[in-house]
Amino acid sequence: LFVSCNCMPRRRLTEPEPFSERLERALKLYAADDIQVDFGTSCKEETKADLTEEEHLVNEALQLARSRQFDLARDVAESVLMANPQNPEALAINAKQCEAHQDWGEAARFFLAGIGHNGVDSSMEQGYQTNIDMLRAHRFRFVERKGTAKPEDILAFRPRAQKQRDQDARPPWWRLGPKYEELVQEAGYIADLLDGQEDAEEQRAEVRRVLYQQSEFLDVLFAYYRADKNENWPHDKHIPGQIRHDGHEDNNWEEPMRLQDLWRICKECRLAYGDVKAKMPLAVFDRIFVQGKCRFTRKKAANASYDFVGEDPHFRLHEVTFYDMVETLVRIANLRLTGPLSSRVEALIKDFLRPLALRKQADRGLLDFRNHAVQEFLREPTLEARLRRCFDYFVGSYKANRLKNNAIGPQDITMSFNHVYVAMERMNIYDPNYNLKKCVDLYCKVTCDSDLLPQEHPNNQNSEMIFNEFLDFLVRTARVKGDRDKAIGQVLYEFINDEFIPKAARVIPGKI
Repeated sequence: LFVSCNCMPRRRLTEPEPFSERLERALKLYAADDIQVDFGTSCKEETKADLTEEEHLVNEALQLARSRQFDLARDVAESVLMANPQNPEALAINAKQCEAHQDWGEAARFFLAGIGHNGVDSSMEQGYQTNIDMLRAHRFRFVERKGTAKPEDILAFRPRAQKQRDQDARPPWWRLGPKYEELVQEAGYIADLLDGQEDAEEQRAEVRRVLYQQSEFLDVLFAYYRADKNENWPHDKHIPGQIRHDGHEDNNWEEPMRLQDLWRICKECRLAYGDVKAKMPLAVFDRIFVQGKCRFTRKKAANASYDFVGEDPHFRLHEVTFYDMVETLVRIANLRLTGPLSSRVEALIKDFLRPLALRKQADRGLLDFRNHAVQEFLREPTLEARLRRCFDYFVGSYKANRLKNNAIGPQDITMSFNHVYVAMERMNIYDPNYNLKKCVDLYCKVTCDSDLLPQEHPNNQNSEMIFNEFLDFLVRTARVKGDRDKAIGQVLYEFINDEFIPKAARVIPGKI
């Protein structure tokens, strides 16, 4: 192999003398003013008149250092280093000047640079080690900070004081856009959730942080369910028609979602549930939404005489704006989870919404109810009105009805399993394919309630099914009772027109 000579380090022709010996001999000879030592790679004697300008300056710096005028000596040595940064004598003079001022870190830096340019001279290494020891001994004199977790043997040549945090530095979520601030400010829509808490201001700031960090996901969530999609969708993928909600946007033209879209969020993300300890069906979340401060303020501005007591809180086509959805989710988190408000909101998004939302639903009962032919049949005004009359009659005619403390008005009507049990018994809907156990199972699937008794029982009075879920219940019942080989639209048509409506007409007085 042939290697260029320029790639190999050059070997010294003669070994240089140790720096301490050269420095001492140079000072003596310079005082005699008759001979000068060359500090290069040889030790030949030269007359003073033959010295270069750099060597003259080095000699002048040595003389000043000998007379302990270290500041002047450093000024001269600095001029030498500007022309030749590798000059070992100039580096040593600078280090001595730093030692004179007890600047051990700076002195060690100069000795370290000298070691890099002259690895043979052990005095440079000795000077470096001496200043490092002094730096260790006096470290806490210069660094006014608490002890860190770093090992004691880790050194810093320029120890710096700990940076003081700028008191005026504020995080980007310190103040959100005006529309977000209407929610979280001191007199905002969710102020009642923080009333009486000692750390209310801190919690308010944390809620701002959570909403700021999750704002892009909330935008996608809103656009996905508003578009009534049913497919797997990435959280960071834009949806056609989606806009950025930062609190500054003008969203007066934006198409809102409907209450039935919010139902999908609550069910698909498992916010609605029922067990032995608690029951949180869709009816509870409808009341939260209808009584929301954001929605009430908007409705009041449009109609000064508006009052939510007179409307049906479970109407599927109620408009839900983006900030209505955000307020409702915050209030659901406060009701559904435990801990500080900010922790509840963050847990709701990270543990329920992110893992479960924007996913394709494959449940056959759900797909049957979403079927276009089924929805077109059920939403026919005359048929929907007849089914609504059946719903209201079986709820109102039940003899053991309890007065619900959480009802917000006369239109707040829900059906418990006891109502369904009596209705199925009176209409004689049961057959070999559809028994009481099947009826309980379908009710549980529709309402997300897992704690029901297959009989008429007082404990079942706590269950609630809204009218839209009642229609879903009828679709599932038709599927169980009907021919499985037929399309769901045909099966539902035959069940409603040939069995349910005629049998209901025999029980319900008057014309339906």
